[in-house]
Amino acid sequence: MKFALLKEPLLRFLVLGAALFGIFHLVDRNKTETPARIVVSSTRIANLADGFARTWQRPPGKEELQGLVDDYIRDEVFYREGRAAGLDRDDVIIRRRVRQKMEFLAEDIAAPDPTEEQLAAYLKANPQRFKTDDRLTFHQVFLSATRRTSTIDSDSAQVAKLLAGADAAVDTTSFGDPFLLGEEFHALSQNEVAGVFGDSFAKRISVIEPDRWQGPIPSNFGQHFVYVSARIAGSLPPLDAVRPAVRREWSNARRLEAEQKLYLSLRERYDIVVEMPPSRSAQAGASR
Repeated sequence: MKFALLKEPLLRFLVLGAALFGIFHLVDRNKTETPARIVVSSTRIANLADGFARTWQRPPGKEELQGLVDDYIRDEVFYREGRAAGLDRDDVIIRRRVRQKMEFLAEDIAAPDPTEEQLAAYLKANPQRFKTDDRLTFHQVFLSATRRTSTIDSDSAQVAKLLAGADAAVDTTSFGDPFLLGEEFHALSQNEVAGVFGDSFAKRISVIEPDRWQGPIPSNFGQHFVYVSARIAGSLPPLDAVRPAVRREWSNARRLEAEQKLYLSLRERYDIVVEMPPSRSAQAGASR
């Protein structure tokens, strides 16, 4: 019976509401109090930088280091407020988990279903997220890196001369090598081109000028000379065609907005002190 009650939506809503009320009550109650202090020491910052360097095999840049400090402060704020709200009870006290619980509460705040008007407005305001890819029709001359191990550069230069000023009607059957998928490709999206030739090739061909031979463009297979004969521009689909994706993106945007609003309201309670270590140039000057 107890477990059945816990599954009731109304009861779950009331429990969540009580938790949120408690959190925001703590925030409101302490707005007039002296802020607690969070000190990010130079030693802590050095440890954050060392962790970044071990992961990425390079030291963090200025903006990256600031991002590490900001994320540490965010962890500390959510950790303290989560513990104050009792979210660490009956659980392993891990800073990241308490922060996640706070973020999950913010996500629940932003959970109401979007209206048709909201989804349509979001689609209109973010067309690049949902616009279909351009589609290309092109012809290629292929030079195999396997067959032309020692001559591919000189052969590419020769083919470039033969194709200079040529149009799509030129007979290229004797210029290159057979390609497994052929020489003609019709209405392929950039993702489809990448699936055949690789990402670098797809990016290059997506911006080349149509109606003339261009190359060589390298791929993992060898060198390619490409003649783009048609480019079909991508378009923004109607809402009905992309509704699940728009709804997912809209909900995620609302979640991030609610989470940031909660974080900023909680951060106001703290006096943040960041003790940035001196730059390497300053350290070098001081040691002279």
